[in-house]
Parts: sequence; C-alpha cells; structure tokens
Amino acid sequence: MGSDTPQKQELDSNILKKADLIVADSLSQCRDRGEISRALAAGCITENKLQELGQVIGSSAPARTSDNQISVVDLTGVAVQDIQIATAVYKALTKTNHGGNPS
Repeated sequence: MGSDTPQKQELDSNILKKADLIVADSLSQCRDRGEISRALAAGCITENKLQELGQVIGSSAPARTSDNQISVVDLTGVAVQDIQIATAVYKALTKTNHGGNPS
C-alpha cells in the first residue's frame, strides 16, 4: 500500500485532458497530489470533470455513457479502501482455490 506525493506524476496531464471521466479515490487528496493535482495546476482539467470513486460505485455520480469514452482513475492511496479491496480479492481467491470453502 502506498500513497502519491505532491511531486509524483505517472501520467502526462494531457492524458487527463483527453479523458471524458476522471475518478479519484479521494478528491481532497487528489487535489494535492498525483495526476489530478498536476493536471489542475497546468490548467488541463477543471473540477467539473472529477468524480469520487464512492459516488461512481454508489451510482450517485454519472459514469461512462458509451464505450468510446475515455476514463482515467487516479488512486492516491486511501488505506481503508485498499484494505477492503485486498480483503475482497483474498476472499475471492480463497473461495476459488478451496472449492467454495474459504479458510
């Protein structure tokens, strides 16, 4: 498990500029670090392009409306989300590897 830093950037800001949907695990964190912070500072994107992961999963925010849209997800590292994802993957793998009987 890790976290982005204010200096870290893995995707060029122009990639986010081309995206139809940009999803952040935590908008408050992503405004300060990672790809979203850099793209906002460069003027490549505006706040209205951003959605938070929980809203997209919970369907309270619009998601993709066609297969032609480009989506970018910027995950800066929210420990509680990382732990829940790891737990779900572990349970799924354990169930698969033990014939439906998780150990």
